[in-house]
Amino acid sequence: MLGLLLTGCSGPAPAHRSSAKEADAAFSRVADEYIAGYLAWRPQTGTALGLHEYDGKVTDYSQPSLGAELARLESFDRRLVELDTNALSRRAFYDYRLLRSSIQREIFGFDEMKVYSQNPMTYAGTLDVNIYIKRKFAPLDDRVRSIIAILNQAPQIMSAARANLAAALPRPQVETAIEEAGGTADFLGKDLVAALKEVKEGKLQAAFTAANTRAISEMRGFVAYLKEQKLSQANDHYALGREKYQKLLKYGEMVTQSAEQLLEIGLRELQNKQRVFAEAAGQIDPTRPPVDVFRAIQKD
Repeated sequence: MLGLLLTGCSGPAPAHRSSAKEADAAFSRVADEYIAGYLAWRPQTGTALGLHEYDGKVTDYSQPSLGAELARLESFDRRLVELDTNALSRRAFYDYRLLRSSIQREIFGFDEMKVYSQNPMTYAGTLDVNIYIKRKFAPLDDRVRSIIAILNQAPQIMSAARANLAAALPRPQVETAIEEAGGTADFLGKDLVAALKEVKEGKLQAAFTAANTRAISEMRGFVAYLKEQKLSQANDHYALGREKYQKLLKYGEMVTQSAEQLLEIGLRELQNKQRVFAEAAGQIDPTRPPVDVFRAIQKD
């Protein structure tokens, strides 16, 4: 056994290193191609990562686009399965596992969670342009042009949302989407306008005002649509269920323990935290119950 450990620590033979290098290069090509397509379909993620070639762009939520993206995800999942993982270096194999899990999580969102047909929250937050205000990565006028480009897509986004969403939706998702979309409209009408008051160029300001007014109207219309056409037909079928929840943990967190095992771990950790909480409260005021001590601290 010691000999085997020492052999493993000494590193692979030159031929094996060459094989691993070739396998790693093949995996890197697939990964790079996947990530490029991933960001192209999710440009707002690209902007958030500091890749500003994606500024001013939003996801195309039309049915053909959704179908093409799902097909792309499934294609890359098959390509990863076909790779010889035994030839990968340890670091590349770690990245391989992360990438495969990430792709499976995306497919799970399409097929199992049905985020584009069952969850209106998917569309309620699409006009989030906060990043263009918070991060000064470009001159203000350039960032405003990106904001305008995004806001101008509001009619297409809301049209796709109506076309994609099922007739009956889970009530919690509908109610949350109503709040979220209403909050987005309020943000666009107040906070965004206030944040861009320094824009001096007349044509740019006029273009922003027109795009923002249209976007607010679209978002308010989406709220009305959810209230009038979806809320009355909403159901309580929102739970994933045991099997899907296990998949979500596996693909999203790479956790393979059963739900019962996770519950046991969680309850054990809760008890530990409650014990620490009680001990700390006892040091502050041993004459009062821990909850009363906590409430007193909150008042302070």
